[in-house]
Amino acid sequence: MRTHLVLLCLVLSGLLLSLGCLGFGESPTAAAPAYNASKAPPVTTPVNNTPLPNATSPQPPVISAAFEMSFINLSMADATLIHTKERTILFDAGSAESAPKLVSYLHSKGIDKIDVLILSSNDPAYVGGAPEILRQFTVSEVWTNGGTYSDALWGSIQDLLGPSSSRSVVYGYNRTWGDLEVTVLNPQTSRLSGEGDATVIKVSYGSFCSLLFSNSLAAGASSADAGTVVGGVDSRIITGPVPVNCPVLRVSHHGSANVASFQLLNKMNPSDAIISVGPNPPQDLYPAPALIRRLILNNVTVWTTDKLGTVTVTSDGTTYSMRSDKPRDTKYGKFLENVIYNGASYWQTTTTTRR
Repeated sequence: MRTHLVLLCLVLSGLLLSLGCLGFGESPTAAAPAYNASKAPPVTTPVNNTPLPNATSPQPPVISAAFEMSFINLSMADATLIHTKERTILFDAGSAESAPKLVSYLHSKGIDKIDVLILSSNDPAYVGGAPEILRQFTVSEVWTNGGTYSDALWGSIQDLLGPSSSRSVVYGYNRTWGDLEVTVLNPQTSRLSGEGDATVIKVSYGSFCSLLFSNSLAAGASSADAGTVVGGVDSRIITGPVPVNCPVLRVSHHGSANVASFQLLNKMNPSDAIISVGPNPPQDLYPAPALIRRLILNNVTVWTTDKLGTVTVTSDGTTYSMRSDKPRDTKYGKFLENVIYNGASYWQTTTTTRR
């Protein structure tokens, strides 16, 4: 009998080892190799034309996860929900037009109180929904980038703050709630020129972390090609003392061409990047094919909210997983391939054969 049990254990061990070799045992946090220009894939290499191991079909919201971060699909508006059992943080509040959808989403997650509302700039696409959030939810604390704004939107936000604690935050400011930690990476004490320094944060839960960029106004530039590269934000962040080697990146400014530099990607070594974007006619500048190509060349998996819906990251503090409202499948991979290799518009309606 003992001999039979030993043989059974050996067989099971061999089977488990085989499954591991086939990739079923891979951790979703496995980091992509550092970018090496000499080893970049040629333009004939297919792009993500098979589903990722961690790509899943649509699932209902999981509100009981230890850590959940949702990049909410608000078209050309931005809002990210950071949620644990103990704390709720909202990074930006979308536009005034998207506010009803954002409020509905937060209510669907059972949220009636926001511990920290972070307003990255005075851009209406990022903070236009803040007045409605302040009306609909109890907000304990508001973080701002310290900019001095005199526009009507910012005035209405100030009028609604009430007893909420409002503070200006700069590089290095840090708060910890159990396993959850938020560290400010931008603005810095030495300010950039232009409209202002949009807030960038590092969100950590246990050993998992992510970098969340917001508006490219942090670059102090205003052209359609503006981004965190020209203004020096990327270089400031990667040369600062706060470690930025994180597997998840929220890309700045709807995927502008001039964000997420090779230097930033090489320092971060991310595995997944989320682009919050929606139709932006007539020029359809975002997301820029050059940016998508740069991410692909660095072995980064791209998630765009207009095609996939709300993208959600969950973590137990060690590993993490990704999901989206719509499956990230072969069709989506071929679509990206057509954009970066065939020069097709991101906002095309049909997919052509790769040349």
